[in-house]
Amino acid sequence: MATMDLDCLESYPWHYDRAAVRSDPQVEFLASHRTLDAFEVGGLKFVCPAGIYHPDEFSSTRFMYRGLLSELPRLGQRIVEVGTGCGAIGICLAAAGRGVTLLDINPEAVACAANNARLNRVEVRALQSDLLAAVEGQQFDLILFNTPLMDKPVESPIEVMACDSGGQLFTRFMDEARHHLIPGGEVCVSVSNLGNRTAILAALAGYKYRILYFENYPADNIWKCLLLAQPV
Repeated sequence: MATMDLDCLESYPWHYDRAAVRSDPQVEFLASHRTLDAFEVGGLKFVCPAGIYHPDEFSSTRFMYRGLLSELPRLGQRIVEVGTGCGAIGICLAAAGRGVTLLDINPEAVACAANNARLNRVEVRALQSDLLAAVEGQQFDLILFNTPLMDKPVESPIEVMACDSGGQLFTRFMDEARHHLIPGGEVCVSVSNLGNRTAILAALAGYKYRILYFENYPADNIWKCLLLAQPV
């Protein structure tokens, strides 16, 4: 794995063989989510039942956490994490003194995140929510969403955590997020060449953004970016 910086997404090649997604290495990664497991992230412990996104060594959870580490001193106090899964990222931020709300559409994920917060003796608010619906009328300093990265139809329940066909979820999230930010607030979101380039760039057109963190995986022909974005 190599790490590098880029100026903008438009300037980077978006080469990925969509027809090969079914045999992608992430298929094996998804299969690992069919069992209960426990992980350590940021010195905290997270228990993950089957079907809840596992923050293992190769997960996007750890990718986002690595990218956020350099920003911790400047992150705002009021944070909401969309699609929290087991709660690892949001709970780590809450342990660092931020006020954190955890959202997930899956009630089992909400229960998992709440249990992990109690396990680590960290206070958070955990709510079931379709994107930001449960915090209607509320505004935050920072909105996090570790988005499903693969432009592929969901063909089994477990693929919901990894697939966003046509970038529809990403588009809807970026449309909603602008209404939940304080002036000067930011969205932090993950994107990859596994996703739908046209939809992602169109959804970002209403924002100014910078690439906070980038990782490249040449063996798999995959890269990931972590963006900080503000509405324009």
